[in-house]
Amino acid sequence: MFLRGISMKKLVEILRLHFDGKLSSRKIARSVRISRTTIRRYIRLFEISGLSWPLAPEYQNEDKLSNRLDPSRSPIVPVKKAPINFLEVSKELRKHKHLTLQLLWEEHKQLGLMDHSYSNFTLLYRKWLGKQPNYMRQMHKSGEKVFVDYSGDKVRIIDTDTGLLREAEIFVGVLGASKYLYVEATWSQRIIDWTMSHVRMFEHFGGSVSLVITDNLRSAVTKSDRYDPDITPAYYHMLAHYGAAAMPARIYRPRDKPDAEGGVLIIQRWILAVLRHEQIYGLVALNKRLYELMAIANKKKFKQYPENRLELFNELDKLYLRPLPQQRHVYRDYIKVRVGSDYHIKLNSHHYSVPYKLIDLEIDIWHSAGLVECYYKSECVAKHIKSNDPRGTTTDILHMPRAHKEYALLTVDKMEQWSKEIGVSTSKIVDLIIKASGHKEIACRRSNGFLNLSKKYSNQQLESACTYALSNGVNNYEYIEGIIRHQALSEVKLKSSAIPLHENIRGADQYH
Repeated sequence: MFLRGISMKKLVEILRLHFDGKLSSRKIARSVRISRTTIRRYIRLFEISGLSWPLAPEYQNEDKLSNRLDPSRSPIVPVKKAPINFLEVSKELRKHKHLTLQLLWEEHKQLGLMDHSYSNFTLLYRKWLGKQPNYMRQMHKSGEKVFVDYSGDKVRIIDTDTGLLREAEIFVGVLGASKYLYVEATWSQRIIDWTMSHVRMFEHFGGSVSLVITDNLRSAVTKSDRYDPDITPAYYHMLAHYGAAAMPARIYRPRDKPDAEGGVLIIQRWILAVLRHEQIYGLVALNKRLYELMAIANKKKFKQYPENRLELFNELDKLYLRPLPQQRHVYRDYIKVRVGSDYHIKLNSHHYSVPYKLIDLEIDIWHSAGLVECYYKSECVAKHIKSNDPRGTTTDILHMPRAHKEYALLTVDKMEQWSKEIGVSTSKIVDLIIKASGHKEIACRRSNGFLNLSKKYSNQQLESACTYALSNGVNNYEYIEGIIRHQALSEVKLKSSAIPLHENIRGADQYH
């Protein structure tokens, strides 16, 4: 018999259900019909005994196992356990997305490197983790997150364009797993500086991440919300280009991004403090100096760890970053506009055409330094080379309705050909109009208006009127249209004066 009447068989069953079945003490109690307090006591005795499960052959003997577990028979002699390198355990957990403490414990157990029970192993790991700095306790997977923010402190330098003192913003990025730092200076926190700082940061890392943890600054978030914030369109498209997504921290919750806060403090104490007595000319020179100091900061040893940030970056993050796309992201500004009645949109006081069917509809405009792209329901409907003319108009003929398109395609040659098809006199009148206009566009407009008389009346009427006008030395539009009207009126009167047909009226054939 065993302690308090528990047999060897029941004890083995308790241990099997606990370690192999992963059952709670309540379920084990129902199975073996022993109180939960007794079950927990024997499991605890087994864990502190230093024995491993399954039992070694020598401990499958009832007396030996009783002596090992029962303090009243033989005091438990503490077994010297193999030291656990919890720093390596933490690194392994960061490297692999689905790795768990359970699997790590089982692997070490199979290799004979683990003398602790699983529960004791996890207890020791949690105690070790609780002694680490706050930013080291968060288990960020390799290549998964980067924390970004601006330093509250600015750097005052001399602007080489104006020769005046000017303050530069400091952008900071910190990779989650390795705590590797990135820092650069920009003139502002505007959306173009914010997004392009990310681009240069990804290029410096040699890859991008899955998540970017950002603050709620206006360049990143248009509408703050605890669960579903609105991301700035230009920022969203830049991240999408690199296969990343933004996750803004909650407002007034700096603990949501402790790595960024810690990175800012490091930048301020290790880098900006060094620059306090230096006089720097221009943003390029400042960034060159920042990169030098950033390399030094990344090689500084941690107080509690043997590696530095650069070594951890090469070990934890570098191999797990997303590959960069073949083409670099090109920054584009975004606005939403409504199409005018003339099927043009206005951008920086310049007008650009879109398909006329979009009149009065709202469309999305993405524009860079050299290109303007128009989208309706995520479909590109127009592209234009960006113009620097603030009062000009850029029109694509394909965007015009049919009547406008025909008018836009008019040329002097077409007008001359059209007039020749009507008649010789009409052709002569058109030649006189073209010569008198002095400009091709004016000549086309006047000639087109004149030749449209053939559509309003007929080719024969226009040719006849032109012949009469030339004989009188006149080529005026109103005069020629008046002739056509007079001719048409005369024909109507002539027809109305004819004797109507009637059965009581004799015809000419009655008189011979």
